[in-house]
Amino acid sequence: MTMRRWLLVVVGVALALVVVAARLLYDARSALHAGEISESRGDRVEAIRHYQDAARLYLPASPYVRDALDRLEALATAAAQAGDGLSVRAALEAERAAILATRSLYIPSGSRLPDIDRRLARLLAAAEDRSVAPEVSFEARAAWHLERLARRPGPALTPVLLTLAGLVLWVGGAVGFCSRGLDAKLRLRRAHAMIAGVTFIVGLAIFLVGLRLA
Repeated sequence: MTMRRWLLVVVGVALALVVVAARLLYDARSALHAGEISESRGDRVEAIRHYQDAARLYLPASPYVRDALDRLEALATAAAQAGDGLSVRAALEAERAAILATRSLYIPSGSRLPDIDRRLARLLAAAEDRSVAPEVSFEARAAWHLERLARRPGPALTPVLLTLAGLVLWVGGAVGFCSRGLDAKLRLRRAHAMIAGVTFIVGLAIFLVGLRLA
């Protein structure tokens, strides 16, 4: 492969990554804004849902993910001050679920989890029917919930493999377009370009579905 084609491959892959990153940032910002609108109307349930969506759309250094998690934390605090236990639990569970949804080799914002787990454990213990096992103390119940909340489930194998397969396909499609979809004079080879384009689209779709399920 000539230097020009290698350069086209690198540029093509870089552009594909930029497109994915831009879409993640756009969707996260939109979800965050929708949450702010819902919160301004006093609709905590809807706000929590939108903030969770924004926090799940993780991209390293994304300000929208951090802001969404902060909003969920603030909602939990405000709900606790208002005596709205259901909203406290919903906000904390949404924050925890969003953080765990972004885990890979490490957990972004994982330092938030121990405090969230402790607060949720006490809420869950308080919500139990005390007539069941009345001899068990509140602290023992909270410890039982905390032990289970502290478990960190790994990603499901099938969605992970699906995501990797999609990644290989869409990157391969970009490489194939640059290496075989264009001739030495950068003229389009229709058959090769069409195959590469379909491979790219299908691979990207599989990749996004796998990320959603993992």
